[in-house]
Amino acid sequence: MKRAQKIALTLIAATATALGIGMMATSYATGLGMGPGGGCAMAGNKMINPAQIDSHLATMKKDLNIGSDQEEAWSAFAKTIKQQKTEMISAMQERMQPVSRVQPVQSAPDRIGERIQFMKQRVAGMETVAAAMNQLNGILTPEQKKVFNGHFDQEMPM
Repeated sequence: MKRAQKIALTLIAATATALGIGMMATSYATGLGMGPGGGCAMAGNKMINPAQIDSHLATMKKDLNIGSDQEEAWSAFAKTIKQQKTEMISAMQERMQPVSRVQPVQSAPDRIGERIQFMKQRVAGMETVAAAMNQLNGILTPEQKKVFNGHFDQEMPM
């Protein structure tokens, strides 16, 4: 009798363990994150809408009081910001799409490799933005630089 109980308890424990591992694997495969679409939970879920980019740039240009002699540098900056922000939004939305159950589960090394590539793309984008910021900053007056710095505070919208 005791042997039968031990076997039953062992089977129950093994089944519970297997189910737990299976649920964890499924959550990784399907992207059951805390964010939208099972993706990454972003700070307050504040992903900018692509339509808002132009509005933010227009507000910044007005606040900076960009002069006609600064227009060329501003246009280059705005174009870079819009391009990089649009690419970032697109990449994040793609990553937040639920994974098909038919798709095989990625191995841990494959997942980390994919994330490394994503982060390398983000770093390259940030370097592009930094270069554009430096070019624009170089032609701004001291007053404009204060306003410009205020638009890129600690939360850094880019």
